[in-house]
Amino acid sequence: MGWASWNTFAAQINYGVIKAQVDAMVASGMRDAGYQYVNIDEGWWQGTRDSAGNITVDTAEWPGGMQAIAAYIHSKGLKAGIYTDAGRDGCGYYYPTGRPAAPGSGSEGHYDQDFLQFSQWGFDFVKVDWCGGDAEGLDARTAYQSIAQSIVRATSVTGRPMVLSVCNWGKQNPWDWAPGISTMWRTSTDIIFYGESPSMDRVLANFDSAQHPAAQGAGRYNDPDMLIAGMPGFSAAQNRSHLSLWAISGAPLLAGNNLTTMSAETRTVLTNREVIAIDQDPLGRQGVRVAEAIQGLQVYSKVLTGSGRRAVVLLNRTGTAATVTATFADLGLAATATVRNVWSATDLGSRTTSYAASVPAHEAVLLTVTGTESPGSGPRTGALVGKQSGRCLDINNFTTTNGTQAQLWDCAGQTNQAWTHLSTKQLYVYGNKCLDAYNAGTVNGTAVVIWDCNGQPNQKWTLNTNGTITGTQSGLCLDASGQGTANGTKLVLWTCGTADNQKWSWR
Repeated sequence: MGWASWNTFAAQINYGVIKAQVDAMVASGMRDAGYQYVNIDEGWWQGTRDSAGNITVDTAEWPGGMQAIAAYIHSKGLKAGIYTDAGRDGCGYYYPTGRPAAPGSGSEGHYDQDFLQFSQWGFDFVKVDWCGGDAEGLDARTAYQSIAQSIVRATSVTGRPMVLSVCNWGKQNPWDWAPGISTMWRTSTDIIFYGESPSMDRVLANFDSAQHPAAQGAGRYNDPDMLIAGMPGFSAAQNRSHLSLWAISGAPLLAGNNLTTMSAETRTVLTNREVIAIDQDPLGRQGVRVAEAIQGLQVYSKVLTGSGRRAVVLLNRTGTAATVTATFADLGLAATATVRNVWSATDLGSRTTSYAASVPAHEAVLLTVTGTESPGSGPRTGALVGKQSGRCLDINNFTTTNGTQAQLWDCAGQTNQAWTHLSTKQLYVYGNKCLDAYNAGTVNGTAVVIWDCNGQPNQKWTLNTNGTITGTQSGLCLDASGQGTANGTKLVLWTCGTADNQKWSWR
């Protein structure tokens, strides 16, 4: 939790700008609510180095150097964050924003030197961007592993740990390798680009891109990017919906608005202790979609610390107000549970079977639901293993493109093999792609693909007790084509029989 400079100030930052935000974080009560880091983003450095290769800065903008602003942040009981790029030239070179293009503003070739310097200056957090790495075609996993090792070496010298924020925008699937080397990893492009106005569509897109629950746990987090709550053009309802989505995700809460000018209403949203507690729950779980009975009307559930406790978001993606219903069985709870509306701080009492609320268009309702755990209920999640092949239902190379045909592949425990079956009979992967009978086909040989979840009959599947999976619309079975068992064998619909190439089990 904290604040970062980019969304409001872009590259136009200096000591005075950061100091003012530090003071406002304290005065506003954000520090006391749990906001901890003050992160200096792109623009603090123009790529200059001394004869020994050490980073140098303009002391007219940063009097006393970067160690002085880090010390000021620490003096207020906060932690300090800084920014660089994995490549030779950072984002300030490729996308100048309020400053001239800055060649050499990345850390490639200086990893040990730069991260030691950051640690010696007093920084506790470092965001490492990917503009140079992307332009140079670097292998992200290799580059960020090297960076993580440099941070370990720096800490061994200074004794100061640094949080590593991997910011490669979801390229090369960081959720599959970053959990072992970093605290957080970006899963998408920026939530707002320089000069843009905030957009709820972008909030939803970034939320969707961060749906990798298998990768997340205490101390490691999918990062859908900084908050845009409180920025000009966003309403109070949009601010609440935005925070609700980040809280159900257990996402980092890095505010990006101007803290010196924020309204009392924005401050109230950002410092809501119940919302923060949901986001920061010690289990670190990411909430998952558990129902979408009607396209665009979604229910997300997050398991919280303590038996029978859930955070629940009712999300209306449609263009008109609609009723969204959370069924307690979908939450993994028994039939009776108590419900609380978090934003209104209203206890709604005990309910039986479900709770429904009217949700305005493009908004969300945040609830807590408390009941009794119901083993065996709730979504079924895991890998689906073919009985004949011993291989998993897989989407090749982590592709998210609509129409990509499903296949068999060696089970690897990664997100392109992590499936969830809902009570609404959808089988989904990546949080937002459903297993689909291509073009609503109902004949033998119809390709089984992934597609945006839409609630249509060709995306509904019945899990049968004999291990077969039947397409609800077609009545045909999920089949390894030609009884193939090799990696890359394509999956199709076929008349249900007794062969093991149509039998599946959960792992």
